[in-house]
Amino acid sequence: MSTDAFGEVNRKFMNERGKAMFEEEWTQKMAQQLRDCLQTNVDWIGIRKLSDDGPPVKMMDYACGNGVVTRALFDSVDIIRGVDISDAMVEEYNRLVRESGASPERVHAVRGNFLDSSTSGAVSGSDFHDVDVIVMSMALHHISNPEELLSHLVQRLRSGGVMVIIDYIKTPSDDLSAWNHAHAHDDHATERSAPVRTVHKMGFSPDEMKKFFSDAGCKAGSFDFRPYKEPTHIPESVTKVKGGLDMTFSIARAWKL
Repeated sequence: MSTDAFGEVNRKFMNERGKAMFEEEWTQKMAQQLRDCLQTNVDWIGIRKLSDDGPPVKMMDYACGNGVVTRALFDSVDIIRGVDISDAMVEEYNRLVRESGASPERVHAVRGNFLDSSTSGAVSGSDFHDVDVIVMSMALHHISNPEELLSHLVQRLRSGGVMVIIDYIKTPSDDLSAWNHAHAHDDHATERSAPVRTVHKMGFSPDEMKKFFSDAGCKAGSFDFRPYKEPTHIPESVTKVKGGLDMTFSIARAWKL
């Protein structure tokens, strides 16, 4: 049975602090940016068009949190299934779905982790296979083995389905190096913020992303990568870097063979 020790660190953090984190000013600003990024790139992403007489368009919102991606793309798909490592985030996601009036048949989240086989039962149903689009937003940098995870995710797509990753772009910033240095030393845990301890790698280059998609089984030539138009500010309280950090995220996509 495969397990994910680093994922368990993230699960505990999000169970304890996830809901409050989504209420912070900087994360709400980022949520607005993510919504804008997704909605302005719907055609570029290449989601299969809604059809009255065809099969429903299915989306998986992986590492769904409280549903930022789901709310952004709600009108572009028929069925959405959220998956998150955190029990508390799944509960919050489903609570917000109920408040929106959407039916659980259309939108619902479950706890799952594709790097931990002990959670596989929750994501074994037909709603989690032959998916048209899978979106993973601002979570890959929390994953200990992104190559393996992307491979599992792409397996869940239908042929021609699209994989979408939104995450920070790797930067040569000395400040970011300091953040990663702080993250690397467990004996300094009292000097670091808890969010930093959940980060495995702070950002990815276009070439890294392209290789992830290719190795996972996406179509050669279908990969594309777009930086978002403005940076997002991560405050000092999170980074423990004086003044915080301004970082730019990208949206990357490719289609399954």
